[in-house]
Amino acid sequence: MSEYVTVEVEYTNNPTVADLFVNQILTHEDEEVYSSPQEGEVGSPVAQMLFTAVDGILQLTITEDCLTITRADDYTWEMIIDEVRDALRDWYL
Repeated sequence: MSEYVTVEVEYTNNPTVADLFVNQILTHEDEEVYSSPQEGEVGSPVAQMLFTAVDGILQLTITEDCLTITRADDYTWEMIIDEVRDALRDWYL
């Protein structure tokens, strides 16, 4: 495991969707898809942690090293990305 958790953001053409690439293994599954916070709250441990720790996530897709997040309109990307980064650091370190 890396000593540091890094998150690189790639914004999509949709202003409410972004890809966050992480230098840690997020899942060993091909893909986890959570269409709502309610689905995430009973999903994998990482999904549960993110939906609990980060306000404003509407939908989440988790692959081995990427989180695709759909955010609520009343939350900025800066708010969400900072909270995701902090939550992942706490989770992995």
